[in-house]
Amino acid sequence: MAINWFIIAAIIIGVILLVYILIKQNKKDRKKIEQELNYVPESEEAEIDNEKES
Repeated sequence: MAINWFIIAAIIIGVILLVYILIKQNKKDRKKIEQELNYVPESEEAEIDNEKES
């Protein structure tokens, strides 16, 4: 049975494309989570600033 290089190349390209998409999505998710974790409502932020001034 001969090696079908077309199928092997298609699989390798598909794997590379999948890895690229997953890395791109991971960066988006990481940025979104960092924004959610660093979120502080305005009222709490004002209270923290007032405490520092006292």
